[in-house]
Amino acid sequence: MTLTIKFLIDPFNMLWFLVGIGLVCQLMKKKRAATIVFIGAGVWFLIISTPLIPTKLLDSLERQYEPVRVHQIEDTQAPTHIIVLGKGHGFDDRLPANSLLSTKALGRLAEGIRLHNQLPNSTLILSGYSASGRTPQAEMLRNTALLLGVEKEKTRMQTEPGNTLEEAKFYAENYSGNERVILVTSAVHMPRAVMLFERAGIEVLPSPANYRLKGSWRNVWFRWPSMGSIENMRAAIFEYAALLKYKVV
Repeated sequence: MTLTIKFLIDPFNMLWFLVGIGLVCQLMKKKRAATIVFIGAGVWFLIISTPLIPTKLLDSLERQYEPVRVHQIEDTQAPTHIIVLGKGHGFDDRLPANSLLSTKALGRLAEGIRLHNQLPNSTLILSGYSASGRTPQAEMLRNTALLLGVEKEKTRMQTEPGNTLEEAKFYAENYSGNERVILVTSAVHMPRAVMLFERAGIEVLPSPANYRLKGSWRNVWFRWPSMGSIENMRAAIFEYAALLKYKVV
């Protein structure tokens, strides 16, 4: 999904777009039209900033898969690839690798290491390119994994893919074999990731991380407007738009 499309479908940007249209109508002295648009903007604000709709949309994505419970796996000794998809990092010479990973990337890596520690014949496949031309996401993930006690020989990297579709294709072309494959990414992103890996011919066990909705928060529908609800709405809309794109293409 391009940055332009993301900008246009961002629920907060859509709110400001409606407000802008209302102001134009007001300046053009079209009071009735301005009133209708401002009412629409108010209704849209309540939809995106209160939990009811954002929670329902987000939970419909996050509830599709649950983290892998190792004790339920039939053969824990089987060779296993644990693919951890990247999600951003920064650069600062003062800080260790774990402090440079984004919160989402760190959450995904933690889930991958949890599984790796319980599956003795597993290998971490760490994924992600570098948009800046500096240290790739995959390498930053591996550096963090090494700091947290993972053996270097138990890691592999795919530093070229720039999105989930490319990550799936790269794995299929370079690492796919007879190993069991566990896929780790954020819960909201997992349905799209599973679909794309299956398209690439890879059957995966999904193990989501970074749940936005936990426990009783899944059932909170009525609260005061908040940026948290807007963020949940944004995440859900982006994922549904991306799913639609790949289903159509």
